Amino acid sequence: MGAAVQALPRLFSSFLPPAHLLAYSTLLGTELYQSFVMTKVAYQALPRSAFTTLQKRVFPIYFQSQSILLLIVAATFPPHGPISIFQKRGDLIALAIAGVSTGFNLIVFGPRTQALMIERVHQCRHYSALKSTFDG
Repeated sequence: MGAAVQALPRLFSSFLPPAHLLAYSTLLGTELYQSFVMTKVAYQALPRSAFTTLQKRVFPIYFQSQSILLLIVAATFPPHGPISIFQKRGDLIALAIAGVSTGFNLIVFGPRTQALMIERVHQCRHYSALKSTFDG
């Protein structure tokens, strides 16, 4: 039983770096893809109402996955998991900043953006109805 208990920390420490790299790469890749590829292409290719509908559906999932991936990045921080974050002040500050911005995206900016998109759609419909009344 003693050998199995001693092997556990080695197994855990050999698992953390690849899991951390995978989680961090996925987090970075999704942020770059969403910010610089998907949003730009969709904005240029879709009519405004379709783009708004797409963004209303994509952003909540994007913000949720961003926060989950950040938690996984923190949990798999090498060499000893979350305890290692507190060993270097720079690591702690970087993850704290990422955590705060992710929290704001999930709790504040995501819902506000959705509400503004919906309001804009209603304003466009109202403006179109007024315009057709005055033109007709």
